[in-house]
Amino acid sequence: MTKFDYFLQNAEMLNDKFNIVPLLYGSLGLEVLTDSSLNADDIDILIPQVFVTGDKWTEFKLFLESHGYILIDEHEHTFRKDAVDYSYASIDGLKDFADIDICDIEIRNVKGIDFMLLSLEQYLKVYQKSSQDGYRMNVKEKQDNQKIEFIKRMLYPVRKLEVTELSILTNLFNYKDVNDMIVENTKEIENGVIDVFALFDGNKIIGELRVKYISNDNRFAEKGKRAYLYAFRIHANYQGKGLGSYLLENVLTILKENGYSEFTVGVEDDNARARYMYEKNGFAEPIARIKESYQGDSYEYDLLLKVFNGE
Repeated sequence: MTKFDYFLQNAEMLNDKFNIVPLLYGSLGLEVLTDSSLNADDIDILIPQVFVTGDKWTEFKLFLESHGYILIDEHEHTFRKDAVDYSYASIDGLKDFADIDICDIEIRNVKGIDFMLLSLEQYLKVYQKSSQDGYRMNVKEKQDNQKIEFIKRMLYPVRKLEVTELSILTNLFNYKDVNDMIVENTKEIENGVIDVFALFDGNKIIGELRVKYISNDNRFAEKGKRAYLYAFRIHANYQGKGLGSYLLENVLTILKENGYSEFTVGVEDDNARARYMYEKNGFAEPIARIKESYQGDSYEYDLLLKVFNGE
């Protein structure tokens, strides 16, 4: 039997005895949702608070024990049966903890057994909140961060745009001359000068980051060694969710895999938010002060350098 089979067996008892529709939580729930293997250690189940800290706890405990479940940690409400651990917690606190309403959680039915399962968006809220918890930061920070990145990859894929897709960039920036932008970028993509990496929510573009590989000024880019990152945008509706760092980290990983070890970005003086994000990601060294213009607008900014040392 799989851990999910064990959960269904347990959920069926909760349905029948207590009229509980349990929430399959934690790594196992995420495995079931995404059809992925995340090596879940145990089975985390959320049920109404009255059964774990209220008047019905004793009845609940005795019922499980009568079916062969052994209580191994009363503080964590953890039972063991057939070498599988089941930990129960209250579902009532999800709203305060991660801003998730119980009524918004999907109810599924498998083999006539009812249970709840979070969506990817709800799981992202849970793990982002969990990663701020003092205990989990000390004990499970790495696992939580890995799950956050896994969920983001499922929710928000990053890929290169084809030249036939360039018009969707107008959803992120108000170009004075859209045709000029498309012609210019098409030529540079086809000549291997740039790539346009885009971040999506479903079929909707929500972010972009362009990479220049070849430049007349090698302070910016040098083929095979140094890449210049520019036109970095996240749609206003998606800002403040860590998606800027997520897009940047994804693009840097792709560039490193292709042999690049140096990366430059430009940041204007009044963009403190971008500067903070770049510095947090290792762009700490200003190497030049740049003045340029695009479609009639003038810009002045610091050119920052990040060197990847293989760590």
